[in-house]
Amino acid sequence: MKTFETESIDLAAFLTAAGNPPTVYLKPNASRALFEFTETEELREAIVSYERGAALPAKKLLTTRSALYREASRVVREGGGR
Repeated sequence: MKTFETESIDLAAFLTAAGNPPTVYLKPNASRALFEFTETEELREAIVSYERGAALPAKKLLTTRSALYREASRVVREGGGR
């Protein structure tokens, strides 16, 4: 199974709000969490939409970003590897 990883919380929030839930983890010796997504056609389309400046409902996007920020902070604080 192929995956797509990003450190960008903004991209991760967009992809998550578009229906693609990530796994949040920390690579060994890293200081920033990574957001890992299962690579699907829907995910690729969402990435292209993000790069083209597509809009999502602001409340959904901000709520999703806040939740991902909390999860990423927890993973970094606890040293959460895979």
